[in-house]
Amino acid sequence: MGVSILPESTLVTIIEGCVVDDRNSQKRFYKYFYGFAYTVCQKYISSHDDTIEILNDGFLRIFKDLNRFEKRQDSLESSLKAWIRRVMVNASIDKLRKYKLKKNQPHEHDMDHAEISTPDIAVTNLSYQDLLKCIEQLSPSYRNVFNMHVIDGYSHEEIAKMLGISIGSSKSNLAKARLNLQKILSSEHNYKIYEPKAI
Repeated sequence: MGVSILPESTLVTIIEGCVVDDRNSQKRFYKYFYGFAYTVCQKYISSHDDTIEILNDGFLRIFKDLNRFEKRQDSLESSLKAWIRRVMVNASIDKLRKYKLKKNQPHEHDMDHAEISTPDIAVTNLSYQDLLKCIEQLSPSYRNVFNMHVIDGYSHEEIAKMLGISIGSSKSNLAKARLNLQKILSSEHNYKIYEPKAI
């Protein structure tokens, strides 16, 4: 059974409680946004234990800075989720930096002048969970850029700054991630890759 949607007035009350370090309010906030935050972290970190560690670190950051949170969208919950997503992505990237994964990844070529052109693949009948499983098979450097750009909506400039790579490397990794993902989808789910046709 899914978590019921809280009225905005209840969310406001919970936030006010969290700001004054009320434990009950913090527990309610944590429980309500846990599933959403976990899904964000899981896209970047494959280990369940590491995901939980990042999740808890992210919530600590949230509780510390909740007094500075500002509603930026029509819905308070949508604003909170956008902010929580950013905090959790940053916490995940911090964890990856500690692992120094970049040193163990294939050489990343700069592509500052042009992004590789890749064909699209139709995945309308593929479930979100199946798609995530395919994305998890990408190498960490490709998976992270793909998640940040395609799923979480970061620009290549933001990705480059957060991951400590060049904008060209971000574009190159995204293009290679798309190509590799298409191969995985084609081999595991029999999806045909549609190449653009000349007119």
